[in-house]
Amino acid sequence: MSNSNLGFLHGLKVLDLTDHRGVMAGRMLGLMGADLLQIEPVVGTDSRCLAPFDTVGKSLFWASYGTGRTSLVLDRLADPERLMALVDQVDIVLESGRPGTDEFLDTKALLVRNPGLIHVIVTPFGLDGPKAGYADSDLVIWAAGGPLGPTESQAGGVPTRIALPQAYHHAAADAVCGAMVALEARRQSGQGQRIVTSAQASATQSTLSLSLAAVIGHDDYVFRKEIRSKKKAQLDLSGSGSRTQRSKWPVRDGLVEMHLAIGPAAGRFTNALFALMHARGACSPEFAPWDWVALPPLIENDEISEESLERARDEVAAFLGTMTKRETIEMALEHRLMLAPIMTLADLLESPHADARDFFQLIGDLQLPGDFARGFEGGFATPSRAPELGEGGAATEQNWLTQTKMPRPFAPAVTTSAVAAPFEGLMVLDLSWVVAGPMIGRCLADFGARVIRVESRKKPETARMTGPYPDGVRDLDKSGLFENCNASKLGLTLDLGTDEGLGVLRDLVKKADVLVESFAPGQMARWGMGYEALATDNPGLVMLSTALMGQSGPWCKLAGFGNIGAAMSGIQQLAGRPNQPPAGPYGPYTDFVAPRLALPTLIGALEQRRQTGKGCWLDVSQAEAGMHFVAEGFADYQCNGRLPEPVGNHDPQIVPNNVYKCAAPEGETRWVAISAVTDRNWQDLAATIGRVDLLAAELSVLSGRLAAQDQIDAALAEWCSTQDPDQVEKLLQANNIPAHVVASTHDLAIDPQLTEWGHFVRVPRSDGSVSIVESCRFTLSQTPAVTQLSAPDYGRDTQVVLSKVLGYDDAKIATLQKVGALN
Repeated sequence: MSNSNLGFLHGLKVLDLTDHRGVMAGRMLGLMGADLLQIEPVVGTDSRCLAPFDTVGKSLFWASYGTGRTSLVLDRLADPERLMALVDQVDIVLESGRPGTDEFLDTKALLVRNPGLIHVIVTPFGLDGPKAGYADSDLVIWAAGGPLGPTESQAGGVPTRIALPQAYHHAAADAVCGAMVALEARRQSGQGQRIVTSAQASATQSTLSLSLAAVIGHDDYVFRKEIRSKKKAQLDLSGSGSRTQRSKWPVRDGLVEMHLAIGPAAGRFTNALFALMHARGACSPEFAPWDWVALPPLIENDEISEESLERARDEVAAFLGTMTKRETIEMALEHRLMLAPIMTLADLLESPHADARDFFQLIGDLQLPGDFARGFEGGFATPSRAPELGEGGAATEQNWLTQTKMPRPFAPAVTTSAVAAPFEGLMVLDLSWVVAGPMIGRCLADFGARVIRVESRKKPETARMTGPYPDGVRDLDKSGLFENCNASKLGLTLDLGTDEGLGVLRDLVKKADVLVESFAPGQMARWGMGYEALATDNPGLVMLSTALMGQSGPWCKLAGFGNIGAAMSGIQQLAGRPNQPPAGPYGPYTDFVAPRLALPTLIGALEQRRQTGKGCWLDVSQAEAGMHFVAEGFADYQCNGRLPEPVGNHDPQIVPNNVYKCAAPEGETRWVAISAVTDRNWQDLAATIGRVDLLAAELSVLSGRLAAQDQIDAALAEWCSTQDPDQVEKLLQANNIPAHVVASTHDLAIDPQLTEWGHFVRVPRSDGSVSIVESCRFTLSQTPAVTQLSAPDYGRDTQVVLSKVLGYDDAKIATLQKVGALN
């Protein structure tokens, strides 16, 4: 490996004690160049036992996520001093597990030995609180955190998870974000600290802020299975397809993901589709004159009926049905349509776009997802393959214990001091949209950065139009999604369609450390504000561009939201019921993944700038980010020629693993998720529900339960149908059986564990009311996140930014206002 490919964390030592719940954290740190030593028991980490498997029975889960490290077999209980000798040498210790079952190292004791240590713990529900010791599974966490419930309306009326486990990837990625913030704090203070993530709290980000609805009083902000008349229904004006009648469209070789968007946010894309259909003779005269931007009031007033809309959809279906997936991509690029084929993992491995961007890396014998961003020279490493048990660890141990301290990134200050806000003094311009970009700025702002949110009244931010809204009253200044993603920021309105507005932005860029943007690729350059032009005046600028497909490659111009990103990352086709079209995950899924990979990258780029004085342009693809979370699927296809498919909630190594309908008041549906992760779980579960017939010897082992999966599901469905779901959760958890109510927004609002976590934060607004947002999804013991400001109303801080940050006088500000630059 050349020096240029060592990664920005080269020289940083990480001791990894995690099981499968934290393995993604090590995978990420290894890709960023950290020196990683996995400590394993004699039987190996449980990540080595997880499906899928290759032809000789080795875990492809471990092969995919265990990369970039060496392995040392060490009994931490029998030989604690040997472990502590390693702790003395490292920068980060990673752990995962649940309190009461798994033993964690004592942070205070660790910091006495190694004052600069960053101690990271990934948990199911946190370290403290009434559910901290809950038994867990991927399904149970997804149910508890909220993203499972809304899929009920998409997946045949049953809440349905993504086929490849996701919950702990989110929590582990959040843990890496926390570790990077802590490294920056240590650089200034010389002191280490503890970082904790709750997988339940991390999962709430994947609800597109539906998690806030009940807390802020928008009680009916829910999915609808069917909308026959939209006169009184809330229309989806976001363009994201969060509440849509149809989004999966058959083509000759698969499916296309497309929402027929209406309203100002994205109706123009539907107009472009129908204009193309009309030009090709595929559109009836009835629909040719429709303006989908202006359609909402016509639908609300029943001037356009649901029957007419359905006929329009049928014509779209007929038009698309003659094409292949590749043809739809080319059509979308040529005519600026918001659609994408639902790609399989095989499609992605063979795609010309991934090839052009050199995305997949050959690691051992597998092509696996690679760098988190383009444009970061030397920022990422090509990690080593996942080690065999005990491979390379003894040499790493000897090296760590004998080598002289080497230079490393984020080297701790020699003199210790207090640091309240690690990013205080950092100035960030946020020109991004919805979730993927804004959540990066939100995190930096919560840790002290001055983040200036730039937008325009002339083109409302999609998140402002998405909701939920306080008390269900639509107010673009109070959208829960916008509040969640933009709290702690200053707000500036600029019309970048004017020369004067662009001039203000250029003045801001000269003073900024970071610019985050998510315009269509090439838009910044068309304004004369491409990275090279901006870096001429500010060579230290770090610009992060987050786009659906990235800034380069033949498909980079593909338009869309995270639902399109999920289609182009292979994730859409991983959620659904067996033998049915895929339903896809809830909301714009890659928007929830991308910021968790982008934030550590950005912090690394700032550290590199500190060393070199030079900034860089980070190109983050949301679709590529999503591929990192399904890496074992790529491995399975390469080794076995097998593609993962929608399987409902079933799991090849957990039976039962499903959701069951419980007793509920008339008009309501309540579900509970149950997983028997171990044979003992199953025996206890069968006894608890009074089914001694299910204690037969053949069902005592996984193979027998797999063969009888339908019988087991039927038994549990029968039992649960008469039970209260909250009581089922409590009863089973009391017997150490993973179970949790499939949480609705109302369940999240009163969840005692989220309350213990401090998940919902009240922040005063400038109008005297209170904004409620979700807290940072990782906790730091010494430099915690602080949400001090509500998200800005339109232009709330324009005067402050122009006068205090840029030093404009009143006359100049008045002129800008007069010419319309401040709209």
